[in-house]
Amino acid sequence: MADYDICFRGGRVHLWGELQDVDLYVRGESIALLSGRGESYGARRVVDVSGKIIIPGIIDLHAHTRDPGYTHKEDFLTASRAAAAGGVTTWVDMPNVEPPTTTVELFREKKARAEKGSLVDFGHFVSGVNFEEIPKLAAAGVTGFKIFQVSGAYPHDPRLALNDEGKLLQCFRAIAKTGLVCVVHPFNQPLFDSFSAEAFAQGKPPNHVTFAEIYTKEAVWESAISSLLMLQRESGVRLHVVHTHAARSLNLLRQAKGRGQSVTVEIDPKYFHLGRKDLEEKGPQVCPAGFVLEDPERIAEIWRSFQNGTIDNIGSDHAPHTNEEVEKQRIDAWTAAMGNPQYDHYLSVFLTDVHEGKLSLANLVRCLSENPARILGIFPRKGILLPGSDADLVVVDLERERVLSNKGLFTKVQWSPYAGWKVQGVPVLTMVRGKIVAEDGKVIGEPGHGKFIPGVPQRLQ
Repeated sequence: MADYDICFRGGRVHLWGELQDVDLYVRGESIALLSGRGESYGARRVVDVSGKIIIPGIIDLHAHTRDPGYTHKEDFLTASRAAAAGGVTTWVDMPNVEPPTTTVELFREKKARAEKGSLVDFGHFVSGVNFEEIPKLAAAGVTGFKIFQVSGAYPHDPRLALNDEGKLLQCFRAIAKTGLVCVVHPFNQPLFDSFSAEAFAQGKPPNHVTFAEIYTKEAVWESAISSLLMLQRESGVRLHVVHTHAARSLNLLRQAKGRGQSVTVEIDPKYFHLGRKDLEEKGPQVCPAGFVLEDPERIAEIWRSFQNGTIDNIGSDHAPHTNEEVEKQRIDAWTAAMGNPQYDHYLSVFLTDVHEGKLSLANLVRCLSENPARILGIFPRKGILLPGSDADLVVVDLERERVLSNKGLFTKVQWSPYAGWKVQGVPVLTMVRGKIVAEDGKVIGEPGHGKFIPGVPQRLQ
């Protein structure tokens, strides 16, 4: 009689920053055993992963599933299928849907929809702009809170935006009492508006190129992060800052960490992978990226920040829109939909960075799996491959090369900003809690397999 359900044999398992020559056994929803070569135990299925590596499943803290309200772009099923194909085993989505996730009732409705559709595990960040609602939402089991400082056209819903420092402090204090994480999209909206007015006065068109140039200005981000760090000190909130791509902002955050402030830092791939050439060739599909990559100082600081631990987390910012919607940026980027899908090609892009020596595999796993689990308070249940941990894993062929394409994508919008790229490193199998959900380019997981990840209060010492 077989002791285990599945054995992954012959590969190398990433554990504690190293690749180890062990076989991995799964029983039920958990990793049951890591055994040395030459040891053999009974398993109902043996998967030969010789020449490949096994890493913990990706935990993505920055997804836009578009469900409910914008399901012509994506929904819980299609988002989770794309996630599974790309090696993502847990995602947490944002509240900028329709209606926006601002109340307990709306959170519960959204959670019920995801429970029916998602084939990977999931959580929900809900709005944190109304301090009176925060205790109720925490009691309902939300994963955490999200505040946008940016306010404009969709997807930056003004109903979810908060720039006033006094009101932000009130909300931060209320969230701090819950012990849950507060995710903030930092942005100095008044400064951005001023830069925009100057550009228009100079005769620049309100298109995607002008928008990307102004949106990524250092001053817009540095000033916002400086304010947020002050408010964190006053409130004690567990602050998680996203979209961090400005060099001076990263320096401020590194200093704050050195002072012992409770702040974690996230970056998303578009800013340091997609450059001006991509913006010119693919147009609005790349926006708001395009200018960061052209600044050697900023790019150097980003890669240093991976090495020195300033950057804790890579979030996908999977943000699908139809091609017709993003093309409207050519006329007026200030009112058009903005964002790009990431999941299908997500991991391959970063594995190529590893191959090129820009990022170590250990740092990649730290930012994609281990640290996100720690931020959510679910490590070592997730984020690492240990006996007793959830059997969330990705089998990766580091040697396989391919040219990325818009053909065969699982995202509903059927396009990728990375189409045409040559990459090295491909996910070939994804498992979520003991169930294989993607294998050999096919998604085989079942809707409803995914389980909700509630927030875990973590009190500051």
